[in-house]
Amino acid sequence: MNSNSTDDEMLRGYLLGELTEEEADAVEGRLLMEDELFELSEAIESDLLAEYAQGSLAPAERELVRQRLAASPQGRERLMLARSLNVLAAREKAAVLPFVPRTAPSRQPALRWAALAAGLLAAAGLAWFTREQSHIVHQENRPAPVIAETPRAHEVPAPPRAPVAPSVAPAPQPVKAVFQLALTSLRGSESVEKLRVPTRAGTVELQISVEGMEDLQSFHLTVRNGRAETVKAWTALKPKDLNGVRALVVDLPAELLPAGKYEIQAQGIAPGGEPEDLSPLEVEVVKEGNG
Repeated sequence: MNSNSTDDEMLRGYLLGELTEEEADAVEGRLLMEDELFELSEAIESDLLAEYAQGSLAPAERELVRQRLAASPQGRERLMLARSLNVLAAREKAAVLPFVPRTAPSRQPALRWAALAAGLLAAAGLAWFTREQSHIVHQENRPAPVIAETPRAHEVPAPPRAPVAPSVAPAPQPVKAVFQLALTSLRGSESVEKLRVPTRAGTVELQISVEGMEDLQSFHLTVRNGRAETVKAWTALKPKDLNGVRALVVDLPAELLPAGKYEIQAQGIAPGGEPEDLSPLEVEVVKEGNG
């Protein structure tokens, strides 16, 4: 697909509504006739939604994208997909520290001390031998001393030791498993988000982004299992601000989510309007280890 800066600027202005009525009509005529220009328009629209999700647009352009490209259900779904891709791209693997082998201690100082101790012992033995030779004759003529027998103390058996109770390790405390999700219209195996829940998790927290849905002020959420049975439902949920991201935050006991597939159905409500069905989110719970 060929592209030039003139067409890029023209299509960007057309998508943001910055062209005059005559210029917009001319662009629409070309879009109907030129396949390459239509494909370029789709690519630029995706770029604008990605920049909106990243927060890199100027305030004026951000407002234009929200009003013109992210206002429709299809536009909101594309925006959610762009935000999900940005979140996945931002994840980094933890750094692994290299293993440094310990240096073996030097044995040279120990050898020096051993040699010095041996020399001292040899000198002391020689001095003792010389002194004893001068008294050997007198010691041979002296009677052997009588050694009195020392009575043995009465032996009393030691009292038995009291049994020591084995130490019991404290039970591990339950943890909270937190997952960040975004609504999307994609279906099938590739669109199923896996929630890897530790077996000792007590609570599962879902943070579901609703960025780009500023016209919807409250939401209904329902979690259903693979048999279409309702696991948990919430009504009139208000979005929260999570580090600049508008999202719904709900908690539910981990025991309500055994391993298997689930569907999260959502409805948005605008002021004075009726509940609007949003695209469902499919997830799969996987139990893992002891977390």
